[in-house]
Amino acid sequence: MVPSSVFRQRMAPWSLWLTGLVLLSWMGLGFAQAQGRHALIIGIGEYSAASKTESLKGMPIDLANARRMAIAMGTRPADIVELRDSQATKPKILAALSRLQSTVKAGDRVFIYWSGHGSRFPGSKGCVEGLQTYTTGPYTEVDVMSEAELAAAFEPISRVADKMITIVDACFSGGVIRTGSSARSLSADDVPRPRFNTASADQCGVGINQPRTRSLMSELTRLGVMQENVVQIATASYNEVSWDTPATGGYGTNALTQCLLGEAKDLNGSGAISLDELRVCAQQRMDGLIAPHRSLGMLPSTLQVRGNRNLIVTPVASLAAPAQPAQPAQPAQPAQPAQPAQPAQPAQVSVTVAQAAPVPVAPPLLAVPALAVPPPAVPTAVAPPPPPVSVAAPVGSRATLEDIFHQRDPRIRVEVQAPRQLKIGQDPMSFTVRSSVDGYLYIVLLGSDEKSFYLLYPNTLDKDNRIKARQSLAMPGPAWQIKAAGPPGVNRLLFVVSSSPRDSAIFVPESPAKGEVFTYSVADGVSRKRLLDFFMGRGLTPANATIGAHLIEIMEVQ
Repeated sequence: MVPSSVFRQRMAPWSLWLTGLVLLSWMGLGFAQAQGRHALIIGIGEYSAASKTESLKGMPIDLANARRMAIAMGTRPADIVELRDSQATKPKILAALSRLQSTVKAGDRVFIYWSGHGSRFPGSKGCVEGLQTYTTGPYTEVDVMSEAELAAAFEPISRVADKMITIVDACFSGGVIRTGSSARSLSADDVPRPRFNTASADQCGVGINQPRTRSLMSELTRLGVMQENVVQIATASYNEVSWDTPATGGYGTNALTQCLLGEAKDLNGSGAISLDELRVCAQQRMDGLIAPHRSLGMLPSTLQVRGNRNLIVTPVASLAAPAQPAQPAQPAQPAQPAQPAQPAQPAQVSVTVAQAAPVPVAPPLLAVPALAVPPPAVPTAVAPPPPPVSVAAPVGSRATLEDIFHQRDPRIRVEVQAPRQLKIGQDPMSFTVRSSVDGYLYIVLLGSDEKSFYLLYPNTLDKDNRIKARQSLAMPGPAWQIKAAGPPGVNRLLFVVSSSPRDSAIFVPESPAKGEVFTYSVADGVSRKRLLDFFMGRGLTPANATIGAHLIEIMEVQ
């Protein structure tokens, strides 16, 4: 399907030029450091002598890596709160979470990180499993931060924030660490150590693994938090060990940092890196780090990602014109100049018009590769990154719409009524949109030929895209229409209700030429990144990231 107007029109020739763009941060476009991003980083590596807890020598590296991750997610350094060692008592941690709750506003994003020991202690109602806080005396039940307590502190934050991401690099795996085991006696700096307080392991029964551990997401869900708004990342499963060395810090934190800062691959070709794609990269790194030590009986841990695994937490890749290389010296006998490479010809973009106006062909796009920006150095003992995966263009373009859809906040309900099938050359498209909140409505079409993205709404004939809560909006408007024009296949339409308006120039830098109604772009890799940037990056004005979304498919048939 390609859109048409009730007015006579021709698509003017245009090209998408990518020169003159400015990098907004070392990670690229998108979540440049701004208000609306918050981070709480907790790290306990040195414990009091009275607690009889072994130190974690890699924890300082973890804190540095956690800060890198927070900044990569768009958090300003001034909005990062850090609690380290003796600062991380249970009362101080709860107080920091309470302050965070009072600071966070609707549409904000929150990153919470914890590096330290997991523990198990006998409590009044059985074995208590959780994270070990700092204490000046011997550990008791009240010094352990259980998953239930964490969930109770996180719940009021997640009810306000657009998204909350938590990373815990610790283990609760008392059943696999035995007091006096070889793992406890290891001392070499390059040999990994478990992130579990082995001094307490026998107090709850050696050899008993508790499947209730790592249940933060279950606790949050029980409290009514929607899984689309929260991500829980744990560096080991309930019966595994999280490993630490002074050289690398926590294996899980090290791997996540490397992958978040550029190692992860865009496996589905959407133009951005989801947390599930980050998990694939980090798991390979973690497996590579433990591989040299498996002969000592040390097994790899499994990175756990629960909640919204499709969440995108870092910007899309940078878009900029490549630097021109210096010209080499001319030889004495000049050679024939090389012919410039011809840009790849995109598929023709046909537009049906009133009164059988001729159909022009869009000119080729100027293909410019994304600029690779090296991330800051992070200490590593690395496994090779996962190999790149080739993705066909149509699949990647579909994935772009799906990625944007998965960033939605389900508290904003967007309902769409539309026909499931249209006959080519006969049926006009029509749909009705209803939102649970006031906002700005955007409609993106990936046509049945899967060659172009169209921003159907707003457009040059219908610019006021405000939508009122609980009021049905019939589309298209009286000045424009969309007609089934083929080829046979599936049209994919993404409806987004945004809390803040977007600038369509982020999607297509050039304004529509005179007579054009819809902003459109050939659906290549550059356009996918621009569309993501439009909804999730620079399009945020102000920093409120909250969107509601609905994704539908409409068949076109002969």
